[in-house]
Amino acid sequence: MVPGEVHGHWTLVFLGVAHCPDVCPTTLADRSRAQKEWEALPEARRPRVLFVSVDPERDSPDRIGEYAAFFHRDTLAATADIPALEEFARSLSLVFMKVPGPDGAPEDSYSIDHSAALALLDPQARMAGVIQGPLEPAAIAADLATLTGAVRP
Repeated sequence: MVPGEVHGHWTLVFLGVAHCPDVCPTTLADRSRAQKEWEALPEARRPRVLFVSVDPERDSPDRIGEYAAFFHRDTLAATADIPALEEFARSLSLVFMKVPGPDGAPEDSYSIDHSAALALLDPQARMAGVIQGPLEPAAIAADLATLTGAVRP
């Protein structure tokens, strides 16, 4: 489930959907500010941001790739089938759930509730922690720069 591009890098993982009206675009915009601060770091040490869509019915790999890149060109995107996504989310102590639309609404009017926290993966793609809100871009950027060894604590 984890793309090969994260191996060897500290990575922030965020679960979401392209149809999200508020939390997802806000979180990705905040992460893009951190990514801009990391652009000066050598590619080999630059942290990664991985957006994982938990709505494979509406979010094709191409769609989420474009959605994630809109916020920052280096944002990685992935999705999978629901069983794989559930297993992945559990492994990161994150959750998501499909919520049906109102009675009589079109079938695709559902929403997806999901964790707003970020999971932190170490360079071996192992769970290293969870970052809860409020998510402060400058603090997260500084913490990840320290973890990469770019800045000494």
